[in-house]
Amino acid sequence: MMAPQIAYSDRDERLCFVLERFNCKAPACGGCGSCKLPGGKSAIETFADYIDGKVEFAAIASRLWNPIA
Repeated sequence: MMAPQIAYSDRDERLCFVLERFNCKAPACGGCGSCKLPGGKSAIETFADYIDGKVEFAAIASRLWNPIA
């Protein structure tokens, strides 16, 4: 599932997306890493600006996994 764009979604839709995308699947996860975001923050903290409609998901994600850019 692609992240809902801010212009076409409400806060609840964005929150549901983040919770679903970064849902810890332990003990059967196989080391997916969804619950271990860079910086040790939770997904809710990491993507708070996206959830609140301030910054698109892709912009935040690109800073996390491409810190040079």
